[in-house]
Amino acid sequence: MLTLLLLFAMKVAIPSELACVGSIQEGTLPLDTYVAAVEMEGIATLAVEGQVLYLNGPKVSALKAGTIQRVVRPEGKVHDPLTGNGVGYYHRDIGTIKIVTVEQNHATARVLASCQGMLKGDLVLPYAPKPAVEFGGEPSSDTTVLPQHGLASSILLGKDDLRQLSSGSICFLGLGAHDGVKAGDRFIVFRPYPAFNSKDMVAVGTNSDASYSPMSAWVYRFNLNMLLHERKLPPQILGDIVVVEAGDKTSTGKVVNSLSEMHVGDLIVKK
Repeated sequence: MLTLLLLFAMKVAIPSELACVGSIQEGTLPLDTYVAAVEMEGIATLAVEGQVLYLNGPKVSALKAGTIQRVVRPEGKVHDPLTGNGVGYYHRDIGTIKIVTVEQNHATARVLASCQGMLKGDLVLPYAPKPAVEFGGEPSSDTTVLPQHGLASSILLGKDDLRQLSSGSICFLGLGAHDGVKAGDRFIVFRPYPAFNSKDMVAVGTNSDASYSPMSAWVYRFNLNMLLHERKLPPQILGDIVVVEAGDKTSTGKVVNSLSEMHVGDLIVKK
């Protein structure tokens, strides 16, 4: 147990990883500055570390040579899997660039780090490094009791539209700074057990060679099924997610403990 606790006292995410997590923005981002072309266009369509980009946009002349900028890519609108309501727009983090030269209507930049290849149309935004995030709590187990009145929501989306999540996966949560969430907060992930299915009762066949008479009375079976339909069960505990970046109404989290595979739409509650 001591080894496990020491493991979870380590950093959850370091700055280089946080530069590639992405975000859900409440609205679409402005087209103030964007990638207009990549080096060797016609031969290559993507730019990676060390290559040159050419930037355009109504605010391109406001850039300063030598500064670091962030490149993101709008992907699409995200809906809450539980309510169906729109929650914002998913933007991938594509990487960072350094401005080399700035002219009146265009600028040149060099790719410093890329989460994936940069394309024409990717947006250029101000860059601010993100501090490392740590977690020092005890991980949940399959018998953990959920907080009765904890802040609750669900998993909205997996990074890169990942549908099944496990330890190390990045995902987006339906709570943010507006709800009091901050980097380092831990959420327990859980899923209610499905409703009782009477077909499960016949999963094991009756032994015809048994020396006893099977319990086949109709009244007994009926009463047992009624009781099982009204059964009371604790939720299934799936693991833990730690917030690595809190937006206004949504947050980015990392799965730090996976007892079972997690899915988009699974519920979360703040520990």
